[in-house]
Amino acid sequence: MKTYSIILLLLFCIASNAQDALKPGEHLADINGIKINYHVAGKGPVCFLPTPGWGVSMFYLKNSLQPFEKYFTMVYYETRGSGKSTAPADPMHYSDDYYMKDLDGLRTHLKQEKVWLMGHSMGGYQVLNYTLDNQEKVNGIVAIAPMAGKDEVYREEFIQLIYKREKEPYFNEGFAVFSREDTVNVKLTQFMPKIFPFYFHNADNIQKFAALADYQPMETFISDDVWDNTGIADFGNKYLFPELSKIKVPTLVIVGDDDFITDQKTQAGRIVEKIPNSKMILVKDAGHFAWIEQPDNFFREAEKWLIEKGLKESK
Repeated sequence: MKTYSIILLLLFCIASNAQDALKPGEHLADINGIKINYHVAGKGPVCFLPTPGWGVSMFYLKNSLQPFEKYFTMVYYETRGSGKSTAPADPMHYSDDYYMKDLDGLRTHLKQEKVWLMGHSMGGYQVLNYTLDNQEKVNGIVAIAPMAGKDEVYREEFIQLIYKREKEPYFNEGFAVFSREDTVNVKLTQFMPKIFPFYFHNADNIQKFAALADYQPMETFISDDVWDNTGIADFGNKYLFPELSKIKVPTLVIVGDDDFITDQKTQAGRIVEKIPNSKMILVKDAGHFAWIEQPDNFFREAEKWLIEKGLKESK
């Protein structure tokens, strides 16, 4: 009887710890020798949303994607070295393999057999990449402006979409960065302000993005070191297209019609062609941050798809 009571107590403690780890708010989890910072909000099935991985924090995601919290217990997390997550010293510890192990380690830490996955940009790349080898652990995917691989088709379209903005006042400074003519502003925190207007259909919407920031200055929410280390470790450069047909879980891909960096033609469109159980939502008059530029259209269509897949809005 005493042994039985001890077992029951242990099981209760384990369950209690798992619930505590999913309480609303910010948490730190020991994962693969580092601390991963994550923020929990909402009700429903658990959905992981990693930051893009190259050094930006989660501020712009958790402060603007709240409508998804009606359908999911959202777990926004900062990938290694980004935001408040600790950074490994070895640059080679920023490869795809480490990011995939971190995602799976967080899933194990939170005692979730299966999770939904959501990601923006290179966060979309991460969730697609993870699902390729972990299909049995994934309920479904929401990929927002995802990247799945760069090839000659992509590079040609990228150049065309840059020149589409040739008459904009920000073009010359930004083009100098893209063409590497600017040899002064070489750090992420130096060149990002110069190219950031390209990411929007209407550059005035940068103010909406800036309003989401929890803290200033820029150095506190993007990391030059992580940017450099992901480059050294070749993070995000796997060409996923040939394998995407293996993904069978429901997949929603959302992209702005004026996204120059992960465009509809060479990324979202081809991803949907490859994944059998997938759908694409094309948001008009929107760039890389479609939900910030066109929130009504973005969330209306996304929520419609979630409901079609059996998700229920929490009351």
